[in-house]
Amino acid sequence: MGKKVTVKDVAREAGVSVATVSYIMNNRTDQKISDATRKKVLQIANLLNYTPSSVAKSLATGRNSIIGISYSMDDATPSRNLELSSFINMLIERLNRLKYDVIYMPINTTSDSASINRNIDGIIAIDLSNEDFVKLADNCFVPVISVDMIINDSLFYQIYSDIPQLAEKASEYLGDDYYFVLERYKNEEYLTFLTETLPQERILLYKPELMADLTKLKGKKALVLGSYLALILRSYIHDYDMVAITSHESEVLLPDSIHVLKNDISKKANLAINILLNAMDRKFDVKHDHKISMTDIN
Repeated sequence: MGKKVTVKDVAREAGVSVATVSYIMNNRTDQKISDATRKKVLQIANLLNYTPSSVAKSLATGRNSIIGISYSMDDATPSRNLELSSFINMLIERLNRLKYDVIYMPINTTSDSASINRNIDGIIAIDLSNEDFVKLADNCFVPVISVDMIINDSLFYQIYSDIPQLAEKASEYLGDDYYFVLERYKNEEYLTFLTETLPQERILLYKPELMADLTKLKGKKALVLGSYLALILRSYIHDYDMVAITSHESEVLLPDSIHVLKNDISKKANLAINILLNAMDRKFDVKHDHKISMTDIN
């Protein structure tokens, strides 16, 4: 059994006094403590699984065995939605196998943040804007794992595909003169990371209402992110001039004539779940930044 976390441990990690932690954990309102400090202390206390002794004695059960999955879908990104649905279904299947129930926490344009369930033990958040992620993290004081996001905060783990490796592999088949066609991500920082290795004039963000933009691809070569998007582009690009990045689950939609790079969502799902469950057990991975390698299929 590991060493019991004390109020001193929380204070040290938060960079505040023991008295400040005590005031916050006991919900003292007669002390002048900023909201930012309160949130930071509560987040660290939950990450360390710290429980004031008076509360610990009253707890008869452990966790609720509920994991939240927070995500955002957009009608303007059909290919991205297909890949996202496959990934979420894989997460649910594997979490259910581990005896965890799953709660959907969608974020859409009509709500400021995901609906919060106070009984959840941890959250896997997928492709949220940094603004939505901050709102989520500030309101859920449990471990949060980010997937397909760049979060500039070492408090959170982030998991995403190894884009430099992807571009290098694509060049083996397409040369250096090709377009990168993809749909917009909610997380702008991750979208920037996806595209920063190529000249901006070679980046084409697909939008259903701007199909005319695709005519510029005729006679060109393209690296395409997503199976559904690759099928759309077959009207403009020869199969042998296209490399598609797709999950194994959606790869079956494509003909053998299109070369495929596999986005290993199985590895991504396992890694997200393992890191989350370890964080819930106060077993913290020293590595916060995890890149998933791409592999060839054909």
